Amino acid sequence: MKITHLQSSSELIEAGGVRILTDPWLVQGEYYGSWYHYPPLPMDVDSLDYDAIYVSHIHPDHLSRKTFQRLDRRKPVLIHRFEEKFLKRNIEAMGFTVVELDHGVPHDLGGGASIEIYAADNCDPELCAKFIGCAPVESAFRFTQIDSLAVITDGTHTVLNTNDCPFDLSRTVIERVKRRHPVIDLMLVGYAGAGPYPQCFTFADDAGRRAAAARKEAQFIAQAVRYVDAVQPRAFMPFAGTYVLGGRLGPLNGTRGVPSLAEALARIEAGISVESRGFLLPAGESFDFGSEEVSAAYREPAAEEVAAFVASTAGAPYDYDDVEDVGDAALFDALSAAHPRFAAKARDIGFDSPTRIVVRDGNGFAAAFDAVNGPEPVEAMPEAGFVEITVDRRLLQQLLKGPRFAHWNNAEIGSHLHYRRVPDTFERGLYYCLSALHV
Repeated sequence: MKITHLQSSSELIEAGGVRILTDPWLVQGEYYGSWYHYPPLPMDVDSLDYDAIYVSHIHPDHLSRKTFQRLDRRKPVLIHRFEEKFLKRNIEAMGFTVVELDHGVPHDLGGGASIEIYAADNCDPELCAKFIGCAPVESAFRFTQIDSLAVITDGTHTVLNTNDCPFDLSRTVIERVKRRHPVIDLMLVGYAGAGPYPQCFTFADDAGRRAAAARKEAQFIAQAVRYVDAVQPRAFMPFAGTYVLGGRLGPLNGTRGVPSLAEALARIEAGISVESRGFLLPAGESFDFGSEEVSAAYREPAAEEVAAFVASTAGAPYDYDDVEDVGDAALFDALSAAHPRFAAKARDIGFDSPTRIVVRDGNGFAAAFDAVNGPEPVEAMPEAGFVEITVDRRLLQQLLKGPRFAHWNNAEIGSHLHYRRVPDTFERGLYYCLSALHV
């Protein structure tokens, strides 16, 4: 059995002579153009050899449309049998055959190998540092399965891929996995949060932002430590989260609250209370389960290298840059047409906060609304009781047209939404309803 690291959470796992490509994001410019890999993938996407694809969930760094356009549509795509079918429909719309697997039921891959896919227990944006709910189906904040983790085994060795599942959302699933697989040879574990906080939020000063970034880093390192302690794998590899913001959002990289891979590994090793070998793989390199050796040592890119790469992308366009501007009046009409859906979602979940949402484009357009009252032009900002969101007007046009054009959650994760909150509190209902703000 062998695993080859590609990018972020994209791996090639060989088991029983079968090669599984996991969560393929292998091209630059996801999340409407702002997410980049560094270092770049050392091989061409078209040269990859695989027999099936596993997709854990809907986010573009796991289900990358730009990558899927270059993948072989004859290869089956394995996903969890989620109650809601938006993941399945999205993959099928790109011309792929989807195989849905029941929760935790082994699927024969051939050659004595199998895969089990488990849905995370529930979704809570506060645990993953995202603010706008991912699921268009959540009602009254009932727990909603969004992400999944997977176990791949060849009968001798076993890999647990935790993807983006925070530990607290997967606790009972992990207990079930451990009962079925007492020995986990390798656990792939996340170490960072990809949400908009703190880089997209207004702070009183840089010290406050740096402190928030440090708290975020500590939160996710602690989650990784709890994962390793609970699973007690023979080895673990921190993965995912290895993106940088490119284009005009590049200056935000320094405050994302994401440690380097090498730092993450060191902090996890220092925090765990069990014996487990931690290691890292460079892009394109492998770990062999038989010899327990890596094909090449990991080298942390120097900060100057990363900065130079980010600077080289500064002029790169975003996906929405060529959207034709409809003008202020039409933009206000679109926001007004989208508000009834927002208000209906608020009624559905019992959200009746008076907090106003102020939407700005950074170039003069500003309108405010709440859970009951539709948009009104903003003449002067209130002193308190608002959440101000600044977004490029071309992206705003796409967001208001609906998820087929752009999704609020993806725009947020891509750092395209910039927030100012007074008071600085998190109202989950407000952000959840925002995902319904479209026609």
